[in-house]
Amino acid sequence: MTSAAAAAVRVRSARVRAYATADAYALSGLALLVAFAIVATWGTWGDLDNDTGHDFVIGDRFAHGELPYVDSIYYYGPLAPAVLGLAARIGGAGIEPFVVLGLLVACAIVFASFLLARAFAGTLGGFLAAALVVPVAFGANQFSYVLPHTSAATLGILPLLCVLLALVRFAGSGRERWLAAAGFASGLSTLTKPEFALASAAACALWLVLRRRPRELALLGAPALAVSALVYGAFLTSVSAHTLVFENLDPRDFLRAGGSTMLRARAPMTASSFVALGLKLVLYSAGVVALVGLARLLHVRPRATAAALALAAAVAVAAAFADPEALRHGLHYAWGWIPAGAVVAFLLFLQRRRPADAAGAAELAALAALAVLAATTYAAFYATSTAPQMAIYALPLAAAFLARIHLVELARSREARMLGVVWLTALAAAGAGLALKDARAESATVRGPGGALRETPAKAAAFQNALDLVERDTRPGAPILLAPQMTWMYAISERDNPLREISLLPGALAGAGRERRALARLEGAGVRLAVIDRRTFPEYGQTSFGGSFDRTLDAWIRSHFRRVAAFSAGADPQAVHLEVWERVS
Repeated sequence: MTSAAAAAVRVRSARVRAYATADAYALSGLALLVAFAIVATWGTWGDLDNDTGHDFVIGDRFAHGELPYVDSIYYYGPLAPAVLGLAARIGGAGIEPFVVLGLLVACAIVFASFLLARAFAGTLGGFLAAALVVPVAFGANQFSYVLPHTSAATLGILPLLCVLLALVRFAGSGRERWLAAAGFASGLSTLTKPEFALASAAACALWLVLRRRPRELALLGAPALAVSALVYGAFLTSVSAHTLVFENLDPRDFLRAGGSTMLRARAPMTASSFVALGLKLVLYSAGVVALVGLARLLHVRPRATAAALALAAAVAVAAAFADPEALRHGLHYAWGWIPAGAVVAFLLFLQRRRPADAAGAAELAALAALAVLAATTYAAFYATSTAPQMAIYALPLAAAFLARIHLVELARSREARMLGVVWLTALAAAGAGLALKDARAESATVRGPGGALRETPAKAAAFQNALDLVERDTRPGAPILLAPQMTWMYAISERDNPLREISLLPGALAGAGRERRALARLEGAGVRLAVIDRRTFPEYGQTSFGGSFDRTLDAWIRSHFRRVAAFSAGADPQAVHLEVWERVS
């Protein structure tokens, strides 16, 4: 070996050691962040007056041999019921198996976020992107990754991340097994929620179009199609295609009755919503221009500019502590531009891509996935809203995008890179601060034989009082009715849901004869107790249970039960207003 070759080997070895050391530091720091987040937010995951617990029921049923679509109505793919069912089978009754599973999935998503951003923005970019994800992954709301409104969402983003990571690995190694892995992960995404399946399909389709290699089409497409066809084909041996699609995966009656109202709020497809999105993009672009200008000033007049920036940062921190909700509102503009920004970046990256560039194809695939996923909630792309949105599940991709923009594309100088690090660190710190604030607000505990969760004191008092009556007046395993939501209470009380419908959201019993069939099941099961929440549902375009929806069921309750207690969490019509009814005839 010549001296030049030996020197080159030593240089490469030194770089590998440096990268390994940087990765070790980054992963150690990330582990500390995750551990702190878990401890600080323990038990606050989910919203007890919302969808939390929806998948507890379907998971428990799967563990006992009941199948989605066949024995229950389920609006998403079958992966979440199967995984939660396995957790319940191993861990037993109550919510603990679901909490453990949720923690594992959340940690896996954070780690995958680090790996993806690391591939596009280096180790520091990976760490900062993952740090952006941690506060939402363990947030005190029903879009946390631990106890999400549906595990189909977290089990949807995880395969999507795996698709992109596998494409990146193939681009770096050329090993075809990574393409097969990407195809398999893409197939898994079809078993979750449609937006993740669509984003995965977009990423894979773009890869194939850019690469134009038939063998890669087979390696990617065969496992993806096989997984979807085998799983859904198995269900079609037990239910009709109409039942599978129009009563479950695309529930037409439910969507007409109220579900489409919420979907339109996320993506209204109106001129005004596109103008608002464009304005957010313009504002963020102006901020980027300002950062570039500050980088130049730092280079020319470092001391004066650094002092001014330190003063501005101190003022911003003081203002954030003085009015955290103003900070929350301001962060809408830090994230809300991304659905448009991802499209613009995709077009720019596409123009500069070199032919046969696998790494460039992987970058474009990730941008395509982000653009598609963000488009499904473009009018409500918020990470820290008081009413968290579906955009939270797109944050791993969005965080990698931000890291790439600020630490690579805009980092044309040492000063520009430093400002990018400062900006991403500030975003992560702001998100963490708001997450801690929200977690501290949930200072009371709702406890039952199946576990405990935390809530705000007013809500917790109402739910605990109702839960105490459930435990006092029914036996473990007894069928009860919880409506319209509160499905978490089935798991914590260890009581049974006798209906095919997991929850009774507005529209769940829409359609000819469905309320009557639900009544027949309640009668047949011998339900003796019902807990009803009379809060309103304007997000579905509806009023309350018994008001604008489920009137027949409400009339049956009123005629066969008597109200024995009522508990409220406030005077607001959207606050929790519980009624406990017991059978008299």
